[in-house]
Amino acid sequence: MGRDKGRLYVVVGLSESRYAYIADGVTHRMSSPKRKNRAHLIVLEQVDEGAKSRLASGLPLSDTQLVTALRAYRPHERKEEHAQ
Repeated sequence: MGRDKGRLYVVVGLSESRYAYIADGVTHRMSSPKRKNRAHLIVLEQVDEGAKSRLASGLPLSDTQLVTALRAYRPHERKEEHAQ
């Protein structure tokens, strides 16, 4: 919701209450993930297995690895050329 609407993030942590911590490696880095109410997130079933296994095992995930993992799921924007 809000200014994050339509953007893809990875949930990098969960609090005991209703919050999730999200990062995308660019605007919200792993070192300072954004706290977001879980009710405001749309969960996708697509998961990058490399990132998932690193996070699950407690290994650090770099911002570069995070950007690479999300790149596969971002739709490519095409610029339409208009002939005049």
